[in-house]
Parts: sequence; structure tokens; C-alpha cells
Amino acid sequence: MKVTTMALPDTLIARIIETVNEHQLSGDFLMLGRQRLIGTRRGVAAQLLKEVLEKYMPGVKEGDLKNLDDDFSENFFRILGFSTVNSMDISSFEGASIIQDLSGKLDPALKQRFDVIYDGGTCEHIFELPKAYRNLHRMLKPGGTLIGHSPCNNWINHSFYQISPEMIYGFWEKAMGYEVQHVYLQPLLPNFAKHVATTTNPNKTGKRPRIKGGLPKNSPLILNYAVRKPDGLFKESAKVYQSDYVAKWPDTPNR
Repeated sequence: MKVTTMALPDTLIARIIETVNEHQLSGDFLMLGRQRLIGTRRGVAAQLLKEVLEKYMPGVKEGDLKNLDDDFSENFFRILGFSTVNSMDISSFEGASIIQDLSGKLDPALKQRFDVIYDGGTCEHIFELPKAYRNLHRMLKPGGTLIGHSPCNNWINHSFYQISPEMIYGFWEKAMGYEVQHVYLQPLLPNFAKHVATTTNPNKTGKRPRIKGGLPKNSPLILNYAVRKPDGLFKESAKVYQSDYVAKWPDTPNR
């Protein structure tokens, strides 16, 4: 897992608050990397965070979310209601509570340990991406949720990969049997914070995801998604094929 510094600006803080509250998430929480809390920037994004705090966390001010002694985000996730908050990295350079290479063999003690895992910009930096995703699957408890904020477009040279909606539908939903709770494209520039777009589901249409809604052309796009692991399911592996090919090939194994 490549060492990287990740951070939460106003837009992503707001989206996390929405996801946790709308899906009533709680329990044991893991963030990949130790996320810094940037908070308010300006314009529409600042207003979005203000509105979300007022709706879901009345009486809580942005300043209440910060750690007392540093600029990391453990206090934010505790205030959201998680009983334990851990961070994971390959290195101890930022004080992560769990040291684990997501592209390597998983510590058995981590299997089915977490109710919620947050990938806020880690997995795209891991060259063995399928191994990392399967390790996330192994770490989630049955019924657990993976929240992802992953680079989707206009992130050239940021990492090894940009993650498309096809990954959510083709891997997490079709191959691994997860419930897709939401998938949408989130512009990261502050003034475009509310200009989100959804996509069609290729597992329903038989065609690759089509974007529904307008998007700014000059903003980096984050893929904002949440997927829920089925109760009692613990697949170690599954064949993965792109969704529209599964629809076309009658003899595809996981059709």
C-alpha cells in the first residue's frame, strides 16, 4: 500500500455525514489511511457542510469535529456515533492504529472485525487493487458497509487507477453479492459541490453505466459509493467480468 496523506474537505465531510445517518451506520469503524480534517473551504461546498450539519447534527459546530491535539479525524467519526475508530496504513509515519499491507496477507485477527470501512483515497494507490478489495471484503462483518470516495475522472497521475462506476456494479454487486446503497459522481471543486450525477445500473440494463445528469468539465470527480455486505456471506473469491459482457455471453460463469 503506497504511503499517502489523505484529507477530508467540506464536501466529503458532508457526504460522510449523510451516508452514516441515512443508512444508520454504527459499530466498529476503520478508515484506510489516517484522514486529516480540512473542513470548510469556500462557496457552495462550505454552505453544503453547514446545511448538512444543521440537518443531521443540530447543535454540533464544525470546530467540534476536530481532534483536540492534531488535525486528524478520529473525533469526527466518534461524534458520528461509532463505538471504536481505527486507522490502517502500511507505515506508522502518521500514527495509524493498525499497520497492515492491504496488498499482502491479511492478519487473521482483522477478518470480519469492522462494521464500516471508509476508503477515502487509499485503494487507488495500491497496485494489487483486486487483492486490496478482497481484503476489505474479508475485514467487513456480515452486514457491514464499505463507504468509498475514490478518484473517478480528471485525476491523471494522482495514483495507479481511477475507479469507475463499473467497478461497483461489476465487482461489488455482481461478483460479490453486495447491496449497492448509492453510487454517484461528486465534483470536488468547491463551487460544484451540489452538481452531482448518478449512473444507470448495468446489471439491470445490460449496458455499461450511463451518466444521468450534467457534470462540470473542469473539476476532478470523486466516485461516491456505499455497498453493504450480505448477512452471513463470506466469499473468499469470485469471478469478475464486466457487466455488459456478462449480458452478452450466455456461458459466463456468474451470469
